[in-house]
Amino acid sequence: MSDQHTNSDKVKLTLEKIFQQHRLIFWYDEQAEMKDLFDDLSFENIGKLVIDKNEFGLKYHVLIEEPTKSFLIYKAGEKPEDHENWLLDLELSNYEFHTEPASLVLQELEWPLERKSIINEHEAFFTNAKRKADLKSVCELNDQESLIRTKMLSIAVGSEPEWEKALYALFDEAYRGKQERYKAAEKFNLTSFLWTTIQQKFGYQATEPSLKDLLFHLLQNSFHRSIPGTKPELNKEAYLFVNRWKESSKARKLYKDWSTQFENDLNIESSIQLIPTESLLEADAYAIIDKKICLELRNHIIHNTLPNHTIQEWVERRRIKFFYEEFAHIYEALSKASMILDEIRKVNLSIESPKEGFDKYTKQWHRIDKYYRNYIYASSHAEHQSLLKELTLHIEKAYSNSYLLPLGDNWQKSLDKLPAWTIDRIESQRQFYVNWVAPYLKTENRVFVIISDALRYETAVELREIILQEDRYAAELTAVLGSLPSYTQLGMASLLPHQRLSFEDKSDIVYADGISSQGTANRTKILQKTYPGSIAISAEDFLKMKSNTEGREFIKPYNVLYIYSNHIDKTGDDKMSEHKVFEATETEFQYLLKIIKQISNMNGTNMIITADHGYLYQHNRLEETDFTDFTPTGDIYRTNRRFVIGKNLDASAAVQKWSGEQLGLEGDIEILIPKSINRIKIQGAGSRFVHGGSSLQEIVIPILEINKARKSDIEQVEVDVISRSPNITSNTFGVIFYQTRPVNEKLLPRKLRTGFFTSSGQKISDLVTILFNSTDSDSAAREKRQTYIFSNEANNFNAQDVYLRMEELIEGTNQYKEYKKITYRMMIAIRSEFDEF
Repeated sequence: MSDQHTNSDKVKLTLEKIFQQHRLIFWYDEQAEMKDLFDDLSFENIGKLVIDKNEFGLKYHVLIEEPTKSFLIYKAGEKPEDHENWLLDLELSNYEFHTEPASLVLQELEWPLERKSIINEHEAFFTNAKRKADLKSVCELNDQESLIRTKMLSIAVGSEPEWEKALYALFDEAYRGKQERYKAAEKFNLTSFLWTTIQQKFGYQATEPSLKDLLFHLLQNSFHRSIPGTKPELNKEAYLFVNRWKESSKARKLYKDWSTQFENDLNIESSIQLIPTESLLEADAYAIIDKKICLELRNHIIHNTLPNHTIQEWVERRRIKFFYEEFAHIYEALSKASMILDEIRKVNLSIESPKEGFDKYTKQWHRIDKYYRNYIYASSHAEHQSLLKELTLHIEKAYSNSYLLPLGDNWQKSLDKLPAWTIDRIESQRQFYVNWVAPYLKTENRVFVIISDALRYETAVELREIILQEDRYAAELTAVLGSLPSYTQLGMASLLPHQRLSFEDKSDIVYADGISSQGTANRTKILQKTYPGSIAISAEDFLKMKSNTEGREFIKPYNVLYIYSNHIDKTGDDKMSEHKVFEATETEFQYLLKIIKQISNMNGTNMIITADHGYLYQHNRLEETDFTDFTPTGDIYRTNRRFVIGKNLDASAAVQKWSGEQLGLEGDIEILIPKSINRIKIQGAGSRFVHGGSSLQEIVIPILEINKARKSDIEQVEVDVISRSPNITSNTFGVIFYQTRPVNEKLLPRKLRTGFFTSSGQKISDLVTILFNSTDSDSAAREKRQTYIFSNEANNFNAQDVYLRMEELIEGTNQYKEYKKITYRMMIAIRSEFDEF
């Protein structure tokens, strides 16, 4: 009785929905099984009529007597043939109700009668109210049967209503060793549709198909299609599917998981051994491909069997590949290793005079120190450290023996002739305040001086590049001759206003005009003695201030602000952390950017970044020969790896002796500097990071002047398409992209995801990510050719316009915005449609 009541409610609800669209509903009950149900039904403002040899009277009643009222018209028996049916005209213009289960579902979903076969074929699917509701919400009136079954499959496996996302859901379950989703599809009789569709779309055939076997063929097909001359397993649709899979932000991890599993199961490492590395440059199905390329690059670099420009090209081609991020540091290390060795092989380290040596260092030689720093940093973060061990030893040997030592020796020879610590036409660090700070005071402008302890010249070169990539900043870099000995106390004092610098007691503390320069409080005194509106502050305290309120109030009384930052020197001077000095440099880059932006938020526009001294650094542990046998004697104030301060000091051939007068220091002080890059042996002190000496790395001091502009000055390179035919005539189509200008500090690279789409937004080709980052001034070198592969669905748009869409990622999201769209005409020839890609 309860079931009958439930069925009655269900039928009533269905009928009421139909009455919203039709005035008359005809119900033929062939077996007369539903008479009681009909009798039990009651409606408000809806009449019930029974057909029983009364067709003419019934028709008169509903058309003439009550022409606006709705009626449920029931007959206990078969529906008459059309030629005997006197109510046929009314039936055709209204609605015929059916009560077998499939018909009830059909009416509940508001589907046309031709979809009844779907319900009969997948009866179990429609026994659940939620599944039916979900299906009704995603189906459209014009959906084909295959699309409806795709949506049913998606609901069964718990995915969004798309074919590829349903496959991702099944692949995800299979990877986890589960079968619930697949068994649900099986229960609803959808697996036959699944495998038939897979065969039609991908060309996959198997006596006993399985998801794992399909995945194997999909990945191998993608792999083989990227290698010239290799026969693929499946068709181009399978290749395009994998291409889209790897581009999917939500499913790319799943691809990575399966790729890793098959790489191990199939021993891909062994199968690619005989494939030339050049043939693998476009392949990215498996991570082991990148390992092989990295190994090959390493060997070429060590043995100098591939030119640097080719190595850089290989690295660039891998930047947009699927597994690049897993090897980013190792590729960066390999790139910088090739660059440093290329520079060392070409470099001429001859020095005729100190001026020539200083100039050559600022213009060229510093790049070797920069590449060395970049290499050590990247290699220390590399994903596969063991791969770089031999290369690192090679780099260390070349850097130390072929660059650092001969440069140090040649530079020392030029210094041996100097009567005093000055170089013609090179400004001294001690003139910093007069030449760079004082001019702002004459015009009553505020200036922020940021002193980064041990920020050496090559690092400032990179810092300038970083700053210029920030919007509305201009930056100019010059170099001055650092004070000697090149250590913190003297360097910091040299940057303050002073007439004379001296040592007032037997220590390394430097006094500026009789005031100790140690600590920010004393430095404020020295600054205010020259200009009262001055202050010295640590970077930490400066950044604690809220820029819009507290910060702006704080700076109001001051036109000169000295801000002190210390990540590099603090890390390098500690024996336990000196090996992390290049990591500290990266930290300092970000810290200095924070300071600059804090200043900008305080409405500051004039900034200068400089340093107290540079440093020498060799990452490997030093040999005994890197230390001098010299032992300092005399009245010693301070001994360091790279200098000795005192009086009545005994000299030797291993050191260069300077008087205070020669160095511009007051008093009868004496300084000993180990020659070239040698270190003095000191128990317990660090030896890899040193400063205080007279090497170019220690005494070339950067002065980076920064100004904040009012207008935006950052843009990205523009990209056009050149030499294009307006018609697409085959299933593969080449496009030549052109980067209009070379990349520079203010003109940044552009990364685009490209592919062909229809006017409705349907993808009909593979998606290809292209990085436009060429710095080449030759316009031909900035062209990039890309071949696109069209899906079979593209043929449905023959003689229609399609669009090459260039899209770029919205920063901080997984979403893309359109950059450019170019129209083409799809004109694929019949013969081309039969060509197998």
